[in-house]
Amino acid sequence: MKEHKVLKTIWKVCVAVFLLMPLVVTLIYSFSERWINIIPEGFTLEYYVKTLTNTTFLMGIVRGMVTALIPVLITNISVLLALYVVIVYLQNMEKVVQLFCLIPSTINGIIVATSVLGTYAGSDTVFSNRIFMLVMIYCVFIMPVTYQGIRNSLYAVNTAGILEAAEMLGYRKFHSYVTIVIPTILPGLCNSALMSFAGLFGDFAIIKIIAASQWETAQAYLYRNRSTDAQELSAAVVILLLITLVINYAVHKSQNDKKGVRAE
Repeated sequence: MKEHKVLKTIWKVCVAVFLLMPLVVTLIYSFSERWINIIPEGFTLEYYVKTLTNTTFLMGIVRGMVTALIPVLITNISVLLALYVVIVYLQNMEKVVQLFCLIPSTINGIIVATSVLGTYAGSDTVFSNRIFMLVMIYCVFIMPVTYQGIRNSLYAVNTAGILEAAEMLGYRKFHSYVTIVIPTILPGLCNSALMSFAGLFGDFAIIKIIAASQWETAQAYLYRNRSTDAQELSAAVVILLLITLVINYAVHKSQNDKKGVRAE
């Protein structure tokens, strides 16, 4: 039994080293003046200064955040309103709404992007705008995660019972939904929103197909400059990893806070 545990621990350590090695090497390389031998030579912050003063890269980060934030807001508002109608007026339609919201999870994002581009590119409609097209694709892409997170939160607080009790006290259902139910499920709402935001912020494949030349995010910037100064690109990768780490930490913290509230 002890030998089995030791082998399991060794295996976990080997996997962790294998997964972390590229990140550690990238971090060391970004701080090195040069690395032509086994051991890097010198220590410098020059490449971080260059990266943080590069307006193209910084604007790429801003564009990535905007492109991720707008679909998250649109999808969350749409799902909240749809589930309100389902819970209050159309309980029999819940399975249908669930089916439509979960269908995107079975379709690859690249296939969706290619299909939408082939359908609407060159048309005279608003859908021919690449930025609008990208936002709508992202809305579809995050629909399953958003729906499942909001639905679980709504049923966890017994939304139907809260709305009925509020109506007996003279409040309108929609007013009670906005002022009582939504603030109650805010931790779960923020959790699913942050997960969706993190996924969209790190996306490269879809935006490269749809609008890489018109709306360059930080990931598209890295791809375009992949053959330039490798150390400066390493610093940019580390910065993006830190941003993603902060977002993931926020998701993890919101999950722990939600568990703590349930335990109380």
